[in-house]
Amino acid sequence: MSNFDYIQTFYVNPETVANATEIMLTSIDLFFKAKPVENANISGTAKPGLNVWICTVENDAPLPNSTLLNSVKFIEYDSVNISNDAQTPTVVGFSNPVRVKTGSFYGIAIKYNDPAYDIWTNVQGDRIISAGGATNIASPGSQSRFDGYLYKSTNFDSYDKLSDKDLKFRVKVAQFVANNITIPLVNKEYEFFTIDNTSSGSLIGGEWVYSNVANATGTVTFTNSNNIITGTTTTFTNYAIDNKVVLIDGSNRDIVTITNINSDTSITVDRYPSFNATGIGFKVPPVATVYFTDYSKYKVYLVDSSANTTSKFAVGTRITGIRSGASANVATIDRFQVDNFKPSFLVGNPISSTYTMNYNIANSSNQMPATSTNLELLKFNSAPRASYILSRSLEVDNSNLYGANRKSAVANITFNVTTSDVNRFSVPYIDTGELDFFFYQNDINNVTTTTRGGIANYDTEVDRNGLAKSKYVSKKIQFGEGRYAEDVVVYLAAYRPAGTQIKVYAKLHNSADKEAFDDKSWSPLELKNNTARYSTEDPRDIWEYTYSLPQYPEVSSSLAGNFQTTLSSNTITTTLSQVGNIAVGDLIRVYSVLTTENHQVFPVASVNTTAITTFKPITNVNIIGDVNVDQLKYKNTAWNNIANDNVARYVTSSYTEFDTYNTMQLKVVLLSETTHVIPRVEQLQVIGVSA
Repeated sequence: MSNFDYIQTFYVNPETVANATEIMLTSIDLFFKAKPVENANISGTAKPGLNVWICTVENDAPLPNSTLLNSVKFIEYDSVNISNDAQTPTVVGFSNPVRVKTGSFYGIAIKYNDPAYDIWTNVQGDRIISAGGATNIASPGSQSRFDGYLYKSTNFDSYDKLSDKDLKFRVKVAQFVANNITIPLVNKEYEFFTIDNTSSGSLIGGEWVYSNVANATGTVTFTNSNNIITGTTTTFTNYAIDNKVVLIDGSNRDIVTITNINSDTSITVDRYPSFNATGIGFKVPPVATVYFTDYSKYKVYLVDSSANTTSKFAVGTRITGIRSGASANVATIDRFQVDNFKPSFLVGNPISSTYTMNYNIANSSNQMPATSTNLELLKFNSAPRASYILSRSLEVDNSNLYGANRKSAVANITFNVTTSDVNRFSVPYIDTGELDFFFYQNDINNVTTTTRGGIANYDTEVDRNGLAKSKYVSKKIQFGEGRYAEDVVVYLAAYRPAGTQIKVYAKLHNSADKEAFDDKSWSPLELKNNTARYSTEDPRDIWEYTYSLPQYPEVSSSLAGNFQTTLSSNTITTTLSQVGNIAVGDLIRVYSVLTTENHQVFPVASVNTTAITTFKPITNVNIIGDVNVDQLKYKNTAWNNIANDNVARYVTSSYTEFDTYNTMQLKVVLLSETTHVIPRVEQLQVIGVSA
C-alpha cells in the first residue's frame, strides 16, 4: 500500500498510558474540510471513499507498505463528515484493536479515491479555527507536538516531509476495567466417518456434503438474482436461522443458509442461489465440508458440521458432495483418538498480568472428566489417558460433555490482571488470527506376530514388511577392509513405560556370502538387562537397555520321541518319524537331556522316518548319546554359536553357514498396548565386538 496522499506520524508516549509497554488503538478521528461534490452524479458503489491504515516508522521515515495488523480500513463516502470549523470528526474505527508498542513512532496513512477530498491541517501562520469560527490568532504551525511529521506523496514511491504543518487528528486508546476472565476454546464441529465399499466418485476437499435425507414438505421457487426463496405448501417456521437448505434440480446443486424466516412460505438466504428453479423439492439435512479423505482406508473426515439433536448424520445414510456429485455410505460414526497435542496460541501477557491454561477432553466413555489438566503452550502435551474428539453427530446426543454446546475438547485460558483500572492500558490478550491447536495420533500398535508357514507366533519383523507400525531402520554399516565382528551389542537410552515394548533387530552379512545383503533376515536381539524395569509416568525416567544376539533362534516346538547322536556322525536317530514336522533347511537345536545349556544348532540336510541328517557331523562331546531336539522358528537369523566360542553365525538360503560379519543394519520396533502411552528412544549405540 505504498500509494498514499498523506502520512501523519506520531509518537506513542508511554508516560501518557501509565508506562504500559504495549497498548491497543480502538479508533482514529480525522477532520475533513470537503469531499467530492454530492450532486456530481455520485451514487451507490460509485461513491468514492478513502483508505486509511497505520504503518511503521523507521529512522524517522514512514514505511507505507509495512501495515499493522487489523489497521487497514476503507471509509465509505457517506461516512466521511465535513465541517467548516474542524470540529466534526470522521471516525476510523478498527474492527479489532490495533496493537502498538509504546516508545515507538507510527504513521497514519491516508489515500483518497478522489482528489476532491480536503483534510484539515494546522499550517504555520494561518489563523486558528475554533468552535466559534476563525480567530485572529496565527498558528505557530507544526512544533512536533506529537514528535511526528506530516508527509505528502509526490509520486508513487516518494514523498516530502512538511515541516510547517500537520494534520488535526485524535488517536483513541483502549482502557480496560475487567480484573480477570476465563476464555474457553473448543474443538470445531468435526465428523469422523468410516464408509463402506459402495462409494461413487471422489469427494473434493473443501466442498459441502449433505446427508441424503428425504425431501422436506412442499416445493420452492427461486432465481439466481435474488436471495428470497418462495415456498408452496411449506412450513419454513419449523426451521431456524443458520439452517442449511439443499437445492437440487437435475445436475444443478447448491447449499444456502437461512438468514431470516419471513413466513411459512418465504425465507431469506445468505446469497443468491447458483441457478434458477420453479417448484422443485428441497432438503434441510445436516451438512458439513470435506476435510480429509482416504478411500484406501475407507475414511472420510468432515468439518463445520451443522448436526444438532434433531438433524444429524446417521449410520446407513448416504452423503453426497454438492460440487463433485460423489457419494458414500456411512458405515460407522467414529471418534478421533488424541495422543498428543500442541497449543500454538499468540498470547500477549504484560508484566502486570498472569495467565494459566488447562484442558479437558472426552475419555473412552465419551464423557468429560471432572478434573482438568494443566496445559503447556507451544509444547507437545501428552494425554494422561485415552482421549477422544467425538464426531459432532455423537456430541449433540451426549450431555456429559463441555458446556451447553456439548463439546468433547476444551482449553481454558484464565487471565488475571492486578493493575488498577486507572492505569489499565495494557492487558493480556489472545490473537484469534493465530489460534491453533494441533492434535496428533501416535501410529503405533502391539502386533508383530502371526501364524506363518504353520508356525504360531511367527515374528513378522524377521522378514520384510513386518506388522509393527512404528519402527526405525538405520543406515547400512560396513566395516573397513579385513574387519569382521563376532557379536553385536546395542545400547538404548529409552523411556519404556508399562504396557510398552522396545524390540531390536540386526541384519548381518559376511562379504564372502554371495547372497544380497538386502535379502537377509532380521535377527531378533535379546534384551540382556533391566528386563523387568519400566519407566514411571515421568517422561524423564530414562533407563539403559542392552541387546545382543541370542544363544539360538527362538524355539518353534520341541520334537516328540527319543533321539540318539553319535560322535562325528551327522545322523540323529529317532524313535518317532519326524517327516512332516521338519524339512530340509530347517534349523534344529540339539541339546543334552541333563544339561540343557549344552547345545548346538544345525541346519537339516534330510529327514526320514527313523533319522534326521544334518549338514555337519556332531563334534560336541556334551551332546552325544541321548539328546532332545527343538525345531527353531527361523531358518536364516543369526545367533551366538556356543560351539565356536559364541561367534555370530547365520545360515544362508542355500544352507551354507557363515561365522562373523562385516556389514550390519539395525531396526528398532516400538510397541504399545495403547496409543497414548508410548515408548521413546533417546539414544542408540551399536558396537560390533569380539565374542
